[in-house]
Amino acid sequence: MVDPLIVKRKLQKLAGYLKELETLQDVTLEEYLNDFRHKRVAERLVQLIVDIAVDINTHVVVDADNPPPDDAYSSFIEAAKIGIISLELAKRLAPSTGERNVIVHEYEEINDIIVYESISESLDLYWEYLAFVFEYTKKAST
Repeated sequence: MVDPLIVKRKLQKLAGYLKELETLQDVTLEEYLNDFRHKRVAERLVQLIVDIAVDINTHVVVDADNPPPDDAYSSFIEAAKIGIISLELAKRLAPSTGERNVIVHEYEEINDIIVYESISESLDLYWEYLAFVFEYTKKAST
């Protein structure tokens, strides 16, 4: 059985990271490209957002007596299978693990424009994810 308190604490962290990422929404592409601080903050926040979502997915999947997901990408699909999020949302979120992997493992090959363009989409998708998971934890704690 999933521990809703653990998941809620992780959701609070996720909400904090999303609020921080929102501060970059109004930065123009030119400002973003010309300020390394914007780039590094966006990169790190995207990494943290994806990491905490994968952690939540894995926690809930394992607590439902399933084996841990094979990788970050499949954690979203496995989460959908047990009803944490919709399959449609899982399919839209799972590719963000690839962007996270580029940021973490292939730092010199980061495409700044792709990261910049992902800010709004990441916000939309992960706020939706947060709402789904929050509803799931409410049901799980009753």
